[in-house]
Amino acid sequence: MALALATPPASAQQPDSTPKDSTTLAPVVVTGTRLPSVHEVVRGLTGRTATLNASDLDERGVRSLADALEELPGVTTSDELGAPAQLDVTLRGFQVSPTIGLPQGVTVYVDGVRMNEPDANEVNFDLLPLEDVERVEVVYGPSVLLGRNSLGAAVNLVTRRGSAPGAREVEVSGGSYGRYEVKLQAGDRRGNWDYYIGARYEHETGWRQATTSSIGTLFGKLGLIAGGWNATLSYSGAENKIHQAGSLPDNVVDARPDSNFTAGDYFAPTSHLITVNAQRRVGGAQLAFNLFGRSLNTDQFNVNASPPDSRQRNHERLGGGAVQLTGSLALAGRPLRWFGGVDGTYSRTVVGLYAVPPSGADSLTDSVRANEVDWGVFAGASWELTPSFAATVVGRYDYIRLPYEDLLDPTQNGLNLYHRVSPRVGVSWTGLRNQEVYASWSRGFRPAALVEIACSDPTAACPLPFALGPDPALRPVVATTYELGWQLRRTATGLSASADVYRTDVRDDIFFVAPTATTGYFQNVAATRRAGVETAIRWASRGGGGQLYANYGYTAATFETTAVLSTGRPPGNETVTPGDRLPMVPAHRFNAGASLPLFKDVLRLRVDGRYIGPQYLRGDEANVEARLPDYALADASLEANVDRYSVRVMVPNVLDRRYVTFGTFAANPTVAGAPVQRFLTPAQPRHLLVSISADF
Repeated sequence: MALALATPPASAQQPDSTPKDSTTLAPVVVTGTRLPSVHEVVRGLTGRTATLNASDLDERGVRSLADALEELPGVTTSDELGAPAQLDVTLRGFQVSPTIGLPQGVTVYVDGVRMNEPDANEVNFDLLPLEDVERVEVVYGPSVLLGRNSLGAAVNLVTRRGSAPGAREVEVSGGSYGRYEVKLQAGDRRGNWDYYIGARYEHETGWRQATTSSIGTLFGKLGLIAGGWNATLSYSGAENKIHQAGSLPDNVVDARPDSNFTAGDYFAPTSHLITVNAQRRVGGAQLAFNLFGRSLNTDQFNVNASPPDSRQRNHERLGGGAVQLTGSLALAGRPLRWFGGVDGTYSRTVVGLYAVPPSGADSLTDSVRANEVDWGVFAGASWELTPSFAATVVGRYDYIRLPYEDLLDPTQNGLNLYHRVSPRVGVSWTGLRNQEVYASWSRGFRPAALVEIACSDPTAACPLPFALGPDPALRPVVATTYELGWQLRRTATGLSASADVYRTDVRDDIFFVAPTATTGYFQNVAATRRAGVETAIRWASRGGGGQLYANYGYTAATFETTAVLSTGRPPGNETVTPGDRLPMVPAHRFNAGASLPLFKDVLRLRVDGRYIGPQYLRGDEANVEARLPDYALADASLEANVDRYSVRVMVPNVLDRRYVTFGTFAANPTVAGAPVQRFLTPAQPRHLLVSISADF
């Protein structure tokens, strides 16, 4: 783990498969919060950042972190698994997803605890306590302070804490496709103590066949401010079961988009997380630390075209902590702020793969274990050379020990070691009123994960979900980012704007390639690149009345080398050349919205719209097939507030646009000869959700 700094308050199985830009000036820069209770002024360290507040998320009625992030520049979502709670997210051409097999390049944290799973670096969005967050912070680009895997961005969920006066809220909602939800929240401060508790249960039958899901989460936090300490103890738990519909042949999407080719697929996790965060002054410095323990058990069941079906069961146990010390001194008469720390995590992961016959007991086919040790050391300093110019240098060293143990055949055991220094250099200039110009150079990396290491032999592609073995070593991914940006914030008028240009050169990117619909393996690709432009503008009237926003993102995610990749399309392989675009990354994305009070704030109308450009299908890395068509859609909601009651009516996809968000290629076993066809995931049509809440 690593600590970052903040400004002071102001399925792998085929075919299944109102932002607020942080433009605060002088002091500048939210660098991402790993231990959110520590605040420090650091200038010149960051590039683009964004913050989503709890009120923004609630007004939009988001269901998952993927929904929440979708409104930011350069972010798109897709639905490979056919489950709204398990969307894939692409940010600056890097992905974060619950789907094993995607090249994960974004890290997600909850109160400083890393939530990327140790088996494949995936993130299970359904386990995150989104209903209980105070804010979501996004740091674009490699985050040296937050450590490995933060190639495209790092996301931190800062959870709520009780405050005075106390507040309690009950919300019930219901809507289309058998969906209903109950949420309870309460918090208060009594003397030196404070508490917060939140509970949520959601159930729906689903708009596609056999996609019933249930999600239950519980979150609690106890805080204490006494004896110079500011500390919290929190618990987050979830127990869910989500049925997945996957993708469909394109002709079926047109005729019966609610169909389900693999009825019976489901994901059932149970998770527990306990976290301690604390800070205090030590002499002239600030000391902060956190400790955590986490457990996760999952059951992923996949229905195959022909028996047997398959099941993957994971058992994960993790523990760790981080310590950071920050302070300041004068150098040549100018303030210099410094920080340093150490962090570490131990994880024990057991993966079991089973063949599930039509009758009889499951048969264990593979079983592996990894007792992984990660630790890192980081340090940095920010020096204000002049009142308007600052420079920052940060460095981090990571060491990862990842042993591979085959529990069925110990002769296959192996050991993987990764270690690397990641630097970052940044400057910022605030010589113009209410404006900042910044530039940075940074480098991040991610090691291969357990599943990637165990399935990287092209001569022995793994049956999906995976057949694990001691395959050839994969090299770590290294990303180097150059960034230049500008931002404006006029507090008096409520106007903020920003523009950013970036380029990320990636060496040894890890890709999952699938020569058939039911086999695949991981391999390094020598060079890829993500480059783009992001712009945003926002206006908010005084007193939280009307709000308007718009942003645009251009992303060019390309191969920068010639490579031969396997594909599900005939003849089974394809050659990519420099300039070919990575699949499922649209070049253009635009979104805009408005939140307007009506009738003296009794009613509030909100409309959000977005446009997503064309995308190449997964499996067409050579860019020779027709792309997924572009699409535009809008969401609308109307909220009424009377005394302590609130009623909200939300209509996502209010214009009832029909579109698809994901595409790949796979053999269709329901057609004679099992020809390879385009498999697409249709998006949910127009639907309705009505919620009623009361404060007491």
